[in-house]
Amino acid sequence: MVDFDNFIKYIKTQDYYRNQITHIQHIPSKRAEFGVLEKPLRTRLQRWLDNKGIKLWKHQTEAINLIRRDSNIIIATSTASGKSLCYNFSVLQRIFEHPETTAIYIFPTKALARDQYNSLSSLMSDINVKETRLGIYDGDVEPNVKKQVLENVNIIITNPYGLHYYLPWFKRKWARICKNLKYIIIDEVHIYRGIFGSNFALLMRRLKRILKEFNTKPIWILSSATINNSKEFAKKLIGEEFIVVDCDKSPSGGKKVILWDLPYDSFSEKYHSAHQETKNLFITHLKKNIQTLTFTLSRKMAELQAIWTREMIPQIKEQIYSYRAGISKKKRREIENNFKNRTILGISSTNALELGIDIGSLDATISSGFPGTLSSFWQQIGRSGRGEELSISTLIPMENPLDLFYIHNPDILFGPIQEDIPITLKNKYIVQNHLSCASKENPLKENEFVLFDIENKDFYLECLEELILKNLLMKRGNKYYWKGNFYPNQKYGLNDLSDKIYKVMLQGDTEDQFLTTEDESFVFRDLHLGAVYLYEAETYVVHELDIEEKKVYIRKENVDYYTQSLKSTEITPLEVIYEKKIGLHSEIEVFFGNVKVEHEYYSYKVIDSLTQNILSRHPLEDIPIIKFESQAVWFYIPFEWQKELEMNNFDLGGTVHAIEHAMIAMAPALTQISRWDLGGVSIEFDPIKQQPVIHIYDAYRGGIGISEQLFFNIKQLFSITYRLIKTCSCKTENGCPCCCLSPRCGNQNEPLDKKGALFMLDKIINSL
Repeated sequence: MVDFDNFIKYIKTQDYYRNQITHIQHIPSKRAEFGVLEKPLRTRLQRWLDNKGIKLWKHQTEAINLIRRDSNIIIATSTASGKSLCYNFSVLQRIFEHPETTAIYIFPTKALARDQYNSLSSLMSDINVKETRLGIYDGDVEPNVKKQVLENVNIIITNPYGLHYYLPWFKRKWARICKNLKYIIIDEVHIYRGIFGSNFALLMRRLKRILKEFNTKPIWILSSATINNSKEFAKKLIGEEFIVVDCDKSPSGGKKVILWDLPYDSFSEKYHSAHQETKNLFITHLKKNIQTLTFTLSRKMAELQAIWTREMIPQIKEQIYSYRAGISKKKRREIENNFKNRTILGISSTNALELGIDIGSLDATISSGFPGTLSSFWQQIGRSGRGEELSISTLIPMENPLDLFYIHNPDILFGPIQEDIPITLKNKYIVQNHLSCASKENPLKENEFVLFDIENKDFYLECLEELILKNLLMKRGNKYYWKGNFYPNQKYGLNDLSDKIYKVMLQGDTEDQFLTTEDESFVFRDLHLGAVYLYEAETYVVHELDIEEKKVYIRKENVDYYTQSLKSTEITPLEVIYEKKIGLHSEIEVFFGNVKVEHEYYSYKVIDSLTQNILSRHPLEDIPIIKFESQAVWFYIPFEWQKELEMNNFDLGGTVHAIEHAMIAMAPALTQISRWDLGGVSIEFDPIKQQPVIHIYDAYRGGIGISEQLFFNIKQLFSITYRLIKTCSCKTENGCPCCCLSPRCGNQNEPLDKKGALFMLDKIINSL
């Protein structure tokens, strides 16, 4: 057991300690609460529980009881709270009662699918269920094995990408599975957000459309980390009503969560390196024999942390490992098993160990950088303390606004999760991709817009007509058939946005290899000549961009830098969808609607991955101006406040520019996105309204629902933006990268007025 008080005293004696510990949150231990099943389990299942000494917790019995009543449920409880047991036991119970029953399990990654396959296979072996009743069906499975899986199994495990590809064969090859399908289980649903989540939501509607042909209406069982608005999210993702099971009654030991601030050097006006802070603390943990899992934000840093730590404490270097994508499956399993039995003392890992892979109990975690969402943060810190003893988790921020905001505002970090998960069924480009795929699976009908949860029939018909004009569909009678000369389920991926797709090609010595596809807007931003491209945790450098052929040629290179492009942007409102006036006297006008965005990319920066220093700048040539329609939220600064601001000698342009940057930086606290999923334009004098205006727009063609969520949460966004700037440690007039500066600002962060932004945000908040 960790002696926390002595450990803290030990930290404070270290040479590197400069009062970095700013807050310690105590999360009390929880005692288990057990529940009762409405109907007993089959003898084999109950005997397995008895032999393992397992009593079902209250949320588990609640979930199983609801599933047995044929209710769709979403289980949103903590790491290690036994979510998989809820659906595994329900499915197996049903198979015992009705041997023809089938179930589809969908896991977000192949690695997680195989980990869950091994766990379920072990359970089935223990209760004497034939191995042939369970099978994996994905691209890594041999064709003859796939055939056996479809012919024999009750439980078929796959992933979203495979399912998207296989749907056209469901009516023929998957008929037995579909006819007898009772359950669809989707694990880790909180990762289905943004473009991926929107594509997945429409994929599920295509699946339901096929199942309708078999008169099959399965029970949906969703599993998630703790999220906000889980009932509404589940309905939007699947298109069905759900009951939420989120009252976690599993036991846990007490936990101390340390918030570790970055020391700020007033002389250099820079924060200390988060990577060096992580290295120092990781070493301190291991010297005190505290088994620790350190989460890093990149594969490169996972490797470096392990290397640095081994060099500093060579006497235990054989007990320190890195864990990441790219290492062999055999090596991953070896590391996991040795971590469980404590042969390994320390691991530095990417988020590959964040999801539901079982690594047992450990003493401590270090999150080197906020992992992007509060759900992921709680997933990470939940990896320690899975027994009943005290555990430690530490958050070390990167030098960016969201990280430092949570460090300086622990009441929000440890308060209720406010993040919504953005997905949309209204993006024309995404909808058209799935209508193309659906027409290949089964001809479309005019009244089927309801099956895709498209609210407006005219929008649905407009999408179909555009596909006809593109020569992708043809109409016969009242049906629409696929006409394209390619396979849409292969061309349109789940991470794609529109039909403006570029092929990413890996250059080889003799021939080039197709790697993946990317949308045009992403290509011009992040796959220009000289750009560093991250794909499945590997780094590549772009060597050629062929705009005519829509191909990007890359080479694998192990580099210690990354690139960021710079652009100038113009925005034009096209249509107001929602509007409101807020403030004591309704003086702030806020709008949400459709906009036209124009980007001109003109240069890019090369940035050192470790120090974050800018190494060089390079011009971008021959990149065409990007024009697309999206959605935005925008608001006007009242004229009287503008006059007051200028009378106090604040810079108007610098004020609205700083507020724009800071609001975009804080948007991920309200919706599960990256700040780079948004763009912004601030204008100190709008030619129409003759007032300062700030626009925040979805950085994706057609919009993906982010700015719409921000419109409805604009008051909270104002509040947390003010707190971000107010609590930042920097003393500069234009702010710093942790509050007002943006590394991708097309105006080189000029002008910015931090004090002016505080003055104006204070006015806004006091009027709400």
